[in-house]
Amino acid sequence: QHILSTGLKATLRVIGLVNDLLNVARIEEGRFGFRFTAQPFPAIVRSAADALKKLSEDKGISLDLVIPDENMPAVIVDQEKIGMALDNIITNAIKYTPPGGSVTVSVWHEGTSIYTAVKDTGIGIPAHQISRIFDKFFRAENAVRFQTSGTGLGLYVMKNIVESHGGRVWLESEENKGTTVTFSLPIKEKDRGDGQ
Repeated sequence: QHILSTGLKATLRVIGLVNDLLNVARIEEGRFGFRFTAQPFPAIVRSAADALKKLSEDKGISLDLVIPDENMPAVIVDQEKIGMALDNIITNAIKYTPPGGSVTVSVWHEGTSIYTAVKDTGIGIPAHQISRIFDKFFRAENAVRFQTSGTGLGLYVMKNIVESHGGRVWLESEENKGTTVTFSLPIKEKDRGDGQ
């Protein structure tokens, strides 16, 4: 039983690495195949968070959503790719937060953008390494010590997805206190129809 469990975990890690590498190759070759449509953003965030509820519960971490206005303007997104970006950030937050901690996903509308912030009470990032956190294959020293598995590609892929949507990504972190990753997406312009 133990050998089977260990083998399964190793196999899943390899599959995750291969998928990450394929996504990076597609991004860098301009073959990521975005299909943009106008979407209500809160529903996409809820779906991404719901899919990770069990992961957070199994680790003893509370995963909370804060969406003050459900009737936000639509955003023009590739629903699958933005879902992947959200999955990467929220999974990271859960992975690097010790049991008993919390992850809060907040969404709000301001000006011509919709913002999403994923805030955790995790291990944080050393100040001298924050500028490299979105680099391909980079993992902070304390992250490697805390969690041996990881490709260092999740945030790189996430940043590329958001920027391909015309959005921005930034990060604030304090070691041993937590990290907040925030990104913006432009609101659907009225004269662009359904965003196709």
